[in-house]
Amino acid sequence: MNEIKYFINTKIPGTTWVVQKYIEKPLLYDGRKFDIRIWAMITHKGELFYYKHGYIRTSSDFYTLDNLKENYIHLTNNCLQKHGEKYGIHEEGNTLSFENFKAFLKQKFPNIPIDFEHHIIPRIKDLIIDCYLAAKNEINIHRRKNCFEFLGFDFMIDEDFKVWLIEV
Repeated sequence: MNEIKYFINTKIPGTTWVVQKYIEKPLLYDGRKFDIRIWAMITHKGELFYYKHGYIRTSSDFYTLDNLKENYIHLTNNCLQKHGEKYGIHEEGNTLSFENFKAFLKQKFPNIPIDFEHHIIPRIKDLIIDCYLAAKNEINIHRRKNCFEFLGFDFMIDEDFKVWLIEV
């Protein structure tokens, strides 16, 4: 708590920053953090399209809360992970297809009726729609024709299989 107070008190007045709760108990893939990247597109007409072929991005190092400053444990962004010594040793490019992830869920949790397509994906779609609805009045404010917004949505799943939006 003292670190948070220090951070707040040292910021220049009028600056903008985001505070985000850390998910301490994420669902792990073979002992490592992962997130889900989904792409969506919004047309100039306000149509929202979801690209169903997302992918899983994995971290290079095994998960622990003992070292919160080690990015290769806690951040799954490819632009960061590709610079690590262990990049690609578990999966090529630290990525998995949805098919590989579905197989992992069935193998790892055979007694839990969790189905990626029926439990996880619908919640992801709901969160994408919620984000769109929250921001639709700020998208294409000049009403340009024949344009679109292409957005990457990042999600995590916690150990209770709750889906969390972490970034757009």
